[in-house]
Amino acid sequence: MKKVMAKILVSIALLVTLNCKAANCPDPDNSSLKWGIIPKPWIENPFSPNRVQADATTRFSRANIMVAGIGRGVVCTYKNSTGFYSIWWPVNVKIPARNDYNWIETLGGFVCAQSFNDCLFITANAMGQEKFRTA
Repeated sequence: MKKVMAKILVSIALLVTLNCKAANCPDPDNSSLKWGIIPKPWIENPFSPNRVQADATTRFSRANIMVAGIGRGVVCTYKNSTGFYSIWWPVNVKIPARNDYNWIETLGGFVCAQSFNDCLFITANAMGQEKFRTA
């Protein structure tokens, strides 16, 4: 009985692990953002003050995890010569741990204003949803 339970627990842990992926916002210098093209699976944020455009001065500004009970998506904001623009990935996201000091809890979710390498988040794709693809 113990062996069966151990196999079940290992199977569940393996499924959960294979279904999660650590990711961060696209690098504006080393992704298609450099040419003003939003990398897949990201989309343009409909509430962005400016549109995505190719600009040599584009820099990462912050990342937000939107929360409505659970993580509902990630918004990455960038600054360039025309102002700010943001892209959005509507994916289930794990809530950051309380001891992850890169993420600060806010009213609508979490914000990370460190470098884009420090703003790691974990996608929690459900079965049947689109799997994580690199840009």
